[in-house]
Amino acid sequence: MHIPGYTVSLLMWVLPIIAMTVFFIQHRVLTREKIFALLATILALSSIGFVLDLIFAHCFFTFENTKAVCGITICQIPIEEFVFYITGFWFILFVYVFCDEWFLLKYNVPDDEYARYRSELEHKLILHFKSLWLAIIFIALGTICKRLINPAGEFIPGYFTFLVITAYMPMFLFYGITRLFINWQAFFFTMQLTMFVSVIWEVTLAIPGKYWGYQHGAMLGIFIKHWFGLPLEAVTVWIFCTLIIPVYEFVKICYFTPISSTKK
Repeated sequence: MHIPGYTVSLLMWVLPIIAMTVFFIQHRVLTREKIFALLATILALSSIGFVLDLIFAHCFFTFENTKAVCGITICQIPIEEFVFYITGFWFILFVYVFCDEWFLLKYNVPDDEYARYRSELEHKLILHFKSLWLAIIFIALGTICKRLINPAGEFIPGYFTFLVITAYMPMFLFYGITRLFINWQAFFFTMQLTMFVSVIWEVTLAIPGKYWGYQHGAMLGIFIKHWFGLPLEAVTVWIFCTLIIPVYEFVKICYFTPISSTKK
């Protein structure tokens, strides 16, 4: 009996999600407002992964091993890719919430503070222009790096540029509002755990098994030889993905935190 490796390997996201869901239910960690905010954030951010797959996948990736997937495709993209992004974002946010609401609760910002801040905010956006400039600098440095190291293919490193834009857009829009409410201990724990799991998975299963590959002409040109030529972007993608956490905090502040009846 043939077992599609990519399909089965997605359990690395799915099983922890199930375990944390059971934990949240048993311990009543989340209010209805937070659950709604969490699911709304996952839905919104998963769309970014869908855009990557439907518009840019064939520019950035290759899918050579048809035996590694179940055979269901959307626009010639294996359905596993879409499940990968949904469950990946879900895993990141669940780990952050688990840490913020329980494991690292001592660093959690009380709900009353969200309520007071929301009453003062009045749904105004406070743009964080430092994030925008940082994104521009990263793209410029990435383009210079590509022209020097990997001049073939596109003029700019397409995959790296996409990651920077999609990652820093939440920072640009929401960081100015959420920076005082992010549980930074939980944030960095989530980043480190996600990178550890994903990199180990990619270099031991995904790349050797050819679940997907990378279009070299769309990369920066920095490949890690001892990790089956893994491009640097594949390592940094999970750092960028962790920057979605301000979106969740923004939703909590602006939409789903009840306004407190008392103020300081």
